[in-house]
Amino acid sequence: MKKLFFYIIITSLILVGCKKDFSDEFTAYQGMQFNDTTWTNDSINSSLSDSFQSKIGLNTAYTHTFKPNNDTAFWIKDDIQIKIISNACTYQNNPLNIVSDSVQLQLIQVKKRGDFIRYLLSTTSNQHPLVCASDFFVSCFANNQPISIAPNKPITIQWMDDDAVNGMEYYSGINFLGGLSANISGINWQPDNAGTVSNWDTLINGIHQTGYRLQSPHMQWFGANYLMDTTQGTTNLNVVLPLNFTNKNTLVFAVFNNVRSVVRLTASAPEKEFYATHIPTNANITIVSISLINNNLYVGSKILYGVTSNLQKIFPNVIGVQDLNAFLNSL
Repeated sequence: MKKLFFYIIITSLILVGCKKDFSDEFTAYQGMQFNDTTWTNDSINSSLSDSFQSKIGLNTAYTHTFKPNNDTAFWIKDDIQIKIISNACTYQNNPLNIVSDSVQLQLIQVKKRGDFIRYLLSTTSNQHPLVCASDFFVSCFANNQPISIAPNKPITIQWMDDDAVNGMEYYSGINFLGGLSANISGINWQPDNAGTVSNWDTLINGIHQTGYRLQSPHMQWFGANYLMDTTQGTTNLNVVLPLNFTNKNTLVFAVFNNVRSVVRLTASAPEKEFYATHIPTNANITIVSISLINNNLYVGSKILYGVTSNLQKIFPNVIGVQDLNAFLNSL
């Protein structure tokens, strides 16, 4: 049913878009931001990112309060278990000061393709696409002060996944400017031998369950990923939109339909296009553009069964918040 809903939305978007001709002609709209066809040289428009996330809304973080003096284990949303070793919490500004007061933990899991778009995350390592089991953002506070994890006392996250596969590796999310939404500098996932990922399977209430167990030596962004298979060859993905849709109002993503992976395309101001490198030529992807102009949302999409270096043209159409979220949920 989810895939049927996805293809219904995609088909409707394509039918509307096919009624238009792609052209360099520009029609001015009186008093509207549509008139602005200029591109910025900034790598990412943080104002656009903030406005976009505020418009569509982000999933609520899961929270839990615990006492750090003893070994702690608790479940979040019935399918994620967190384990924290006693005296593993230290104050970030004073790592030698072990926390004894109550600690509030905040966790965000990014697992669905649509959620990667909502958080503007790209499952890439140095521009190479990754296959993702799940990525996490974890933060802890005590007495309104940020908490770190003490050396040799990693935090353990175990979660269920019916599609668990072998070969996942631990990656740290590097964000030089910090921040939860990753909407300024973005996240570049890096393999990190300091953490581990393993598979697990067990019986829970008589039902066979599979999933992953991850151990992380730090808070913030981390996850379970592996490099996508590119042995069949790679190419660049190049995308253009009508002149009114620029990197000041538009974000573009490549959503892999057969694996859990989403690549956010990079904007090229000189070429007035969006691009991604190292995309497997045999990939089955959906190109998704999301724009915010005059407080109106626009979405465009195009399915590719195999990727070439040919220029891909996308024609966005206006969409409501509810329909956009339904579309993202269907990916």
